[in-house]
Amino acid sequence: MYVICYGKSQKALTTGQKLIDEIGGRYVTGTELMTGSFVVAEGETCCAIVMLLPLDLAVKSMEEVITDKTRGLPVIAVSPEGRYAAVIRRGSDVFEKGTDEVYKAVVEALGPFCFSGFEGKAGITDDLSGFVSRYDMQVNNQALLEKINAEIAAGGKVDVYTDLPIVYADPVIDPMIYSLHSYPYDMRDDFIRQYKAAKAGKTAPAVFITCTYLGEEEDENNLILVPKILSLGIEIKVKTDPDYCRTAIRKSLENHRLNPASVDVVAASYTARDSEIIKGIAEELGAGVVAYEAEKIAKAQAPMEMSFRPERKNDTATALAFLAGSKGSIVVRRSTSAKGLVFSAAIRRDNIILP
Repeated sequence: MYVICYGKSQKALTTGQKLIDEIGGRYVTGTELMTGSFVVAEGETCCAIVMLLPLDLAVKSMEEVITDKTRGLPVIAVSPEGRYAAVIRRGSDVFEKGTDEVYKAVVEALGPFCFSGFEGKAGITDDLSGFVSRYDMQVNNQALLEKINAEIAAGGKVDVYTDLPIVYADPVIDPMIYSLHSYPYDMRDDFIRQYKAAKAGKTAPAVFITCTYLGEEEDENNLILVPKILSLGIEIKVKTDPDYCRTAIRKSLENHRLNPASVDVVAASYTARDSEIIKGIAEELGAGVVAYEAEKIAKAQAPMEMSFRPERKNDTATALAFLAGSKGSIVVRRSTSAKGLVFSAAIRRDNIILP
């Protein structure tokens, strides 16, 4: 049994030397890890790479410096001061059997003050169920959600693609579970192409977190999560049929590549809040209704960048969407229909926090 230690700080060197003295092994450099120039004895199954780094850096270094020549070995992260040890990748093939034995030896060598309450990635983070509930997300396939949750519990790594502002709850640990791929809102075409590639089986199945409308066809491979973070500001210019408004809003959102399921609130003026049209649109979208005084609507400083009439300094629909979206970003400004229905849409600025 032996350990192959990688670390640079003085604390890491001291801790690594303690492991080497008690277990056996040696230090290697990043170059040696990349080239696999150290020799694993034939038939030796009880060895592991020990990353003497903070956990997030250990994960990053593992991805950057370990290549196919060393990919079969277990990887254990040990804090430079020796206060915790965690298996962040089990060994493959013959090396997998030695993972537990080497890990046990590392924990014993570090002593009673070493935290070792978790092994691998299972149990480090919550699954996606609480995440879905927290943001009231629509789930395209419940069976897929349960399958991915099982993969997380088993220590698997999940690819997540999004065109929304998403951050990790804890950047030290979560990159071990989720590979987050972010697309700015103005790169939705690239995001949609990525989804189509995954749906066609050209890339591995993944989780897509988005308010972008991706179509109504069933997807048995990819999990689509749609959070309710959009607000609609509604104006009715002329008397029109409430039933028409219900379907027209849904269709117009889809035409603007926005998923109707992502609408959280419908905003109107106080004089219109109890109208059959406003209530009908909210019911159609499964959204709430909020109302604002005319004075507050007039004073709203909604951003003008999306306007097709920049000389006009305000309009009710955009102001309402802006206010109801917690002063978020306007994504649709004054979409109109021939029957007098006008709306704008805003997306909340707050980050979505991945567990």
